[in-house]
Amino acid sequence: MLTDQEQFWKGEFGDSYVFRHKELDWKARGPFWRSIIEMTKARSILEVGCNIGSNLKCIRAVDPMIAAWGCDINQAALQEAADAGLSVADASVFELHKMAGVLAGFDLTATVGMLIHVSPSDLSRAMDEIIASSKRYVLAVEYADETEVEVNYRGHSERLWRRPFGKLYEAKGLEIVAEFDAPADAFDRCHVWIMERP
Repeated sequence: MLTDQEQFWKGEFGDSYVFRHKELDWKARGPFWRSIIEMTKARSILEVGCNIGSNLKCIRAVDPMIAAWGCDINQAALQEAADAGLSVADASVFELHKMAGVLAGFDLTATVGMLIHVSPSDLSRAMDEIIASSKRYVLAVEYADETEVEVNYRGHSERLWRRPFGKLYEAKGLEIVAEFDAPADAFDRCHVWIMERP
């Protein structure tokens, strides 16, 4: 059963989000993904909430031999990604254990502007699934703040939160191995945490 947040993103609002992101210059994210791959040596990557697959395109361009997968719940996004020849699955963040069971886990599991949209009551469960799907690294590219701060999102309340995601993952046993601001020309004021499982 989908959460209230997932119903929101699966529906018309999510479809409009897909439309807005069709014009994203995904190639601008190439240097960022090259540095992530060099740092982690990941050979298999899962992006949770991949939308139309902009990050997956970057990963494939940097190294076509990497097994890059994405999952999302919005059908329009999944269709765009599939039409681009990307490997995507219709799966919620709360179903990652099913994907990892099939693919034996990923070297790196990533979220890019996805966890900010998970409600406080569901966040811990979502993070647990992300951690469980990774064999080694977790990457979070999200809006940051010292505490949890709700932000009005295009006229909607309870749809976006800035958070100290690194500290939240540390509390779940992960170690931060790198932390920095995402490149301004490729990401919208996001912060980056690269974390490793014990």
